[in-house]
Amino acid sequence: MTDVWMTTCACTILSSSLAICAYAPLVSAEQLPLVCEITSEEVPDIQIRLVERTPVSLRGELYQNNGSLGIFQTGQTKGYGDAWWSFDDGSNYIHGKAVLFRDDLIWNPHRNFPQPSTTNRVLFVGFGSGLWFWNQSDASSRYRINRDLMRAVSGFWLISEQCLGGRIVRG
Repeated sequence: MTDVWMTTCACTILSSSLAICAYAPLVSAEQLPLVCEITSEEVPDIQIRLVERTPVSLRGELYQNNGSLGIFQTGQTKGYGDAWWSFDDGSNYIHGKAVLFRDDLIWNPHRNFPQPSTTNRVLFVGFGSGLWFWNQSDASSRYRINRDLMRAVSGFWLISEQCLGGRIVRG
């Protein structure tokens, strides 16, 4: 498959709560050898399927009943930084932090256990409120009345075994 070209916005949240976005020129995304699935524990019909690796993230789509709702990305800032997520439905963009777990143990970069590659659950902080307060009125009401979606984005997600803490297993 050919490379997909896209514009990447790499966001870093500073301690002053200021978001800085650096727009990179068109960059290549490589197709992953298999799909990294992240499934809602609350509503298993809602999934994130990550299919591409960009220079700063894994990229895919958020699905409900196999219908795409928009582009979803997850990654970690190079150097020291939190894991992050973003969602874009073509009319608006939201982002936040991703909190990784191994079962019920929270991942902390300053501890030896759990290792990031062994995490199997994640919370996407701010995803629910981001959809609830969506800037586009028609999309906002569409997301607000979708009770299954609101339950899913506010709860835990399971990271499939072919992913290593949201990263893909290299084959």
